[in-house]
Amino acid sequence: MSYPYPSICVFCGSADGLAPVYYDAAYETGRLLAEQGITLVYGAGRTGMMGALAEGALGAGGEVIGVVPNGLESPQLVYTSGLTRLEIVPDIQVRKARMNELADAFITLPGGYGTMDEMFEVLTWSQIGRHRKPSAFLNTDGYFDALFKWIERAYKDHFIYEEHLELFVADADPARLLQKLAAFKFPENIERWLVREE
Repeated sequence: MSYPYPSICVFCGSADGLAPVYYDAAYETGRLLAEQGITLVYGAGRTGMMGALAEGALGAGGEVIGVVPNGLESPQLVYTSGLTRLEIVPDIQVRKARMNELADAFITLPGGYGTMDEMFEVLTWSQIGRHRKPSAFLNTDGYFDALFKWIERAYKDHFIYEEHLELFVADADPARLLQKLAAFKFPENIERWLVREE
């Protein structure tokens, strides 16, 4: 049986000097995607977790599509060769839209401002009904623990609805995370937030 999502977009950090646990998690994620025959869509980076992610996928013979905004496509930052395909787009907004278009699902690995921006935009699109694609967090070394507590607080204080807590799955292990993603069911009644039904 084939994996239900032929292509998965992965958001993650490109910073250097990280603890080995982060590189290992990114590499393993890329390797597992390739072994499942899943096309990796990502930001084309060759540094940090982005580089390890791509190396894991490419080393296992996977297809990798990189999408990078104009001005950030230098060989020091991105793979200008070696990927299955590299797309250079006008700006960061077009990059996010293009990655969304190419992907059937999303996984967020640890990262900084850019990673969080990408992930929250995808979740917001789910919240307002722009797409019904599943999202997942790889919670390496408890990186997202505080974020999950904030999301619970947002629900407790009525900034989001209960079904918004079900817009993503999470796990610390890449293999288990892919299993959870495969079993994802989009929450019912997501539209009530838009019409303010209780």
